[in-house]
Amino acid sequence: MIRSLVVGLALGLMPAANAAPVRAQGKATASETKEPSLAGARARALRRARRTALETALSQLSVPIDGEARKDVLAAADAWTGAYRILSEHGDGEAVNLEIEVDIDLVRLTKRVAKRDPAASGRPVFRLAEVTATPACGDVEAVRAMVRTELSGQGSVALDGKGPALTVALECQPLGPVQHTYLRAARVRITGSSGGQAVAELSVPAFATTPEEAVTAAIQRALSDASSQLRARRSGHVRVQVRAPLPSERIRRLETAMRNSVLGVDEVEVGALSRGVVELHVRGTLSAKELARKLGELSLPGFSLTIVDVDPPDALTIRLE
Repeated sequence: MIRSLVVGLALGLMPAANAAPVRAQGKATASETKEPSLAGARARALRRARRTALETALSQLSVPIDGEARKDVLAAADAWTGAYRILSEHGDGEAVNLEIEVDIDLVRLTKRVAKRDPAASGRPVFRLAEVTATPACGDVEAVRAMVRTELSGQGSVALDGKGPALTVALECQPLGPVQHTYLRAARVRITGSSGGQAVAELSVPAFATTPEEAVTAAIQRALSDASSQLRARRSGHVRVQVRAPLPSERIRRLETAMRNSVLGVDEVEVGALSRGVVELHVRGTLSAKELARKLGELSLPGFSLTIVDVDPPDALTIRLE
């Protein structure tokens, strides 16, 4: 049953639309350090190739990139490039040259480094306090540093101030090798609590070439998803009244399109139903005016929408046609 679970996770977590294979090369020589070693040269060549692959992926993104976010991502290259394959390796006793192919999740990468409008984001509600992690998560200080960097870097928490204290707990579980692949799997459960109540809670699996890197990748994914939940609580929501919502399939398609295609939208849910009108609660970083502009540019399958009215700062009305 465990083997079936892990294989199922592998099939469900590597959609072609998200994971982009990026090729890169890395080279290192044994004499680069005071204690020359071919094993050390190979490790350095691999690190350089993985960083180069991540830099290539960043250069392919079509959104304005935040410089600090880019630095944070490159500093955590192991978390973003854990799923790699060595395509070729050449050595002459002194130098090692590697070519690799790395699977990089471009959707998550875009969300992590996209430049955010400070006026739209505001200040986080929560102040990061205690961070705990189970032994399987690795070095606890490194994990704490990662939590601070990711949550504060994405504008989800403050590191000081008088906001409500947020405690973060991580539980890490290596799941072993994935059958018929070169990958290892891991799962991380993250819980953010404030005032004795959970304000962000989720469980995330991930894959990488080694067990340790699979855990690191899962931590990064968990922090990314937790950031979205925390930003939603910070930013409140925009109330979208939908006129002419029938057939109901249109509402589901609209929810999916907004969630997947509108940068700044973290969650969409039905908030209220009345005769001829559906109210959607849209959580994220957008004001009603900004959301209206982006909805006007949205392509929908089989129907369109018209902006009827915008009532700043948090309400708008649309009609489906």
